[in-house]
Amino acid sequence: MADYKIKIRNSEQLSKRKSYQIVTTLHEGAVAMAGETVFQEKSFKALNTVIQEEFAAINQWIAARGGIVGHLKSFLATTGQTAMISTTGDQVICRLQPAAADGSNGVLVSIALIVFAIPPNDLEARLIDLFEQLEYAQKKGESHDR
Repeated sequence: MADYKIKIRNSEQLSKRKSYQIVTTLHEGAVAMAGETVFQEKSFKALNTVIQEEFAAINQWIAARGGIVGHLKSFLATTGQTAMISTTGDQVICRLQPAAADGSNGVLVSIALIVFAIPPNDLEARLIDLFEQLEYAQKKGESHDR
């Protein structure tokens, strides 16, 4: 089966994407979807927690619909710290590592989902929901910092 990219320009979901971009690729029966954005630096811990909780929920959501998780993976990077969060359908693992100071003022969040037997639009809606939850967690953290 050929590898090709879907770019939805007129989707109802497009307006919900806000500052992040989602790219979907279909390859040999798998939906591979990736999204990326940057959040404020002080939200690293909250973002990490939300992603771990949501990956566990997405595992259950996929299983309940008869799908199969190939791999859910997220990379967070900020000045002095990185996190790699991943699951293949069972437990969610987080690996924290120190990182060199790069002078950035934010947290880069990259998320990739590789899933079988789930419609691409359903998976995209779930990824958009995850990004919205990350935005909410960041805003909630900002209000506690003031």
